Amino acid sequence: MSRYYPGFMAALFLILLRVAIGWHFLYEGLEKVESRLTGRQPFSAEIYLRNANGPFAPTFRAMIPDVDGREVLDPMHLKATWAGMVERIENHYGFTEDQRKAAQELLDKQIQWSVYWFDDPANAEKKAKYLHDLGIAEKTERNPDALSYDRERDWDSRRVLDVDRRTLTAPILEKEKEFEDSLVALASPDQVKRAGALAPAPTSLDVLNVLTAYGLVAIGACLILGFLTPWAALGAALFLAMIYLSMPPWPGLPPNPKAEGHYWIVSKNLVEMLACLVLATTPTGHWIGLDALVFGARRRRALARSATRTESPVEPPRTLPIPVK
Repeated sequence: MSRYYPGFMAALFLILLRVAIGWHFLYEGLEKVESRLTGRQPFSAEIYLRNANGPFAPTFRAMIPDVDGREVLDPMHLKATWAGMVERIENHYGFTEDQRKAAQELLDKQIQWSVYWFDDPANAEKKAKYLHDLGIAEKTERNPDALSYDRERDWDSRRVLDVDRRTLTAPILEKEKEFEDSLVALASPDQVKRAGALAPAPTSLDVLNVLTAYGLVAIGACLILGFLTPWAALGAALFLAMIYLSMPPWPGLPPNPKAEGHYWIVSKNLVEMLACLVLATTPTGHWIGLDALVFGARRRRALARSATRTESPVEPPRTLPIPVK
């Protein structure tokens, strides 16, 4: 134990550091879980991922399904999506043959509307301009030799493109919602009662939101209780590393508009990440925590075996031969 114990005061402050970071993660996670359970603007990582501006920005934005709206603006993909929606609703409520025919008629009308929308010259022009500007922005983003001025201009253009994306896709998404409501309205009261409410199809972003909210709660609780401390600290460090790399305060990158204070290379997320790595490499959970109760005996045996192997064998005293007279 003395091999890893830094002294009472150092151990005390390391434990307080662990509890403080755990409280930070636990409170953040509980707030996000509550927002999802109460229905008040549930937490979503979409805004954070969409505004990523570091070298890994494309990776973070790729976590959002159809982040640039290309699938919504693709007529063939849109038709396939709507056909899948019809099939999902039919199977959920168990539509009869007549209901399936009515659903197919609604699908045909929906597809006909999309043909008119995409063939409209004004919409076609806006779509072509948006995709052209998006291609230029992506080319600058992928260019490792781009100047800081070009990257800042690309960041500003991304904001304009996001407005254009919402403007272009809003009518389509609104019409899609009306289409879905019309399909659900075909179900009889008995079918609705038997099958229950239709839950939206989960996306990869939905899974990420749930994992983030409950993962923060789990990490925070483990750090406070001192349970699985190294793994909880490593999970916290990994999460903070992702936050840091999404909007790093590096030279040549636009500043984080939501940052508290002013940073250059080092931010509070980086400092807290390093603190988590310190906790991951010190056995604070064995000083005060559940790790001492659950894994204490095994750890003591491992330390004893390690001490035995490192001890140098004691040579027996040499005896001089007695001369024979």
